[in-house]
Amino acid sequence: MKSIYSTPKVVKYDDLSKPWFVYFRYNQKLFRYKFGINYINSYKKRLIEANSLRDVLHEKLRTGWNPNIPDVVSTFSNMTFSEALDFSIEKKTLTLGSKTLCGYKSTVKFIKNALAPTNTKNLLISETKRVHVKLILERTQQQRKWSNKSYNKNLGYLKAILSELIQWDIIENNPALGIRALKVSEVTGFKPASDDQVKVIKEKILNDFPSFYAYIITIFHTGIRPEELLSVQIKMIDLKKSQITLPPGITKTDKERIVPINQHLKSFFEDMNLHIYNKDFFIFGSRREHSNRGLKKNLDFVPGAKQLSRDTASKLWRKLIKTESNIDVDMYSLKHLGANKKILAGIELDALRELYGHTSKMMTLRYAKVVKEVNRQQIIEKSPDF
Repeated sequence: MKSIYSTPKVVKYDDLSKPWFVYFRYNQKLFRYKFGINYINSYKKRLIEANSLRDVLHEKLRTGWNPNIPDVVSTFSNMTFSEALDFSIEKKTLTLGSKTLCGYKSTVKFIKNALAPTNTKNLLISETKRVHVKLILERTQQQRKWSNKSYNKNLGYLKAILSELIQWDIIENNPALGIRALKVSEVTGFKPASDDQVKVIKEKILNDFPSFYAYIITIFHTGIRPEELLSVQIKMIDLKKSQITLPPGITKTDKERIVPINQHLKSFFEDMNLHIYNKDFFIFGSRREHSNRGLKKNLDFVPGAKQLSRDTASKLWRKLIKTESNIDVDMYSLKHLGANKKILAGIELDALRELYGHTSKMMTLRYAKVVKEVNRQQIIEKSPDF
């Protein structure tokens, strides 16, 4: 007997801007489903999700489902708020970096612990209102003893988590939108090193681990994030054009970014003789044979086939600078230090924004607090007379 339906298939494209879908025919009628797969910007991860959707639809067809009476999402009607959070995390696992995903999972864990005390353990996601979310957040803040800053961070995570449910037609509106962030007094994050501290840092690293020096000054000069920098391969560096091309796969925004190489950094790269190495080598990689025997200053943070972890760089910085040099400055503050010095040297904010890949000038201002002092000095020195 001829089947009433055809086997579901995935339509996919190398160009991720084109919409993918799963299709099949039922009683000669064509059906197509997307269910949010086109919001995934990674080819590999989108393919996994598309194949999963294909298999789910196929199983439903085999068990008698009639797509003319859609019920693919009918199970969502009885989904609780707690279950919806888990569903969203499962979907976001395909698109988020490990660090961001860890933050989202922590938020969900904290939120769940507040459901019973707020009598929302059995709250349906379809019935969840802003007031429910606000009450849950306030109880979580009490339980976790969150500062206002921590509250705002987790509120942002929760908004993103719940937004995923809109893509799957589980909810029409995000119940966390409209909840105001709490007031936070301005603090200076990633406090840059002073000039005296910079001298100590330079001397310490050049004496104890010279190959690490090129890594940290690249952060200073380019603002490339430490984890991104460890993914940079020699083939991404063009010294003739004085630029580094960061492909979408390693940038935070998942978009290609061109980073200029200034003359100071270019001289360091030239001294590394990058042209003699395999183009696929990581510029700050490892040539150690055994990965579990500690860092070696002649074999780590050098052009190599093995990629170092972000934690490796952090631990080395902590050992050399924070512990042995007693300087309480984070490695990532080198980016902020570089921003400050560039502004003091007269570089415009728009140029700095492009260098760092920021989408708005306000994001750049966060990194370059010294611009306030520059503006103040301009008022003092350039204001005209009456």
